[in-house]
Amino acid sequence: MFTFLTRMGRLFVVAIVMGATASILGFGILNYSPVANKHNGSASATACTLTGTTVGGALTLTGGGYAANTSYAASFQWPNGTAGAFPANSNSSGAIQVSTYAWWSGTYRVNVFTTGNHPQLMASCSTTVS
Repeated sequence: MFTFLTRMGRLFVVAIVMGATASILGFGILNYSPVANKHNGSASATACTLTGTTVGGALTLTGGGYAANTSYAASFQWPNGTAGAFPANSNSSGAIQVSTYAWWSGTYRVNVFTTGNHPQLMASCSTTVS
């Protein structure tokens, strides 16, 4: 009986120590990322501008404040209800530029995302073509 109580006592002490350790480390672990994040931008905010004026004319996405020499994805929503994505690679200054055509009249929208397993929305913009 004494051996049983000794083992139960050890189990109880270990459970208390593990619970205390988990409660102390548990709150800080939520802000910790053990994986390197290669999409760390500069302190400035990312932005984008979408320009286009006429149907059949150029539709150009420009932006700044992105991490230098990094791959992004520009997800376009066309006025006819369809969507398309283009690569938007930043240059050494952190600027992006993507060009396509405005084939329909209406509002064009674009979201710029990081690439990889966990994409993050970096910026959104829109323009209306008539």
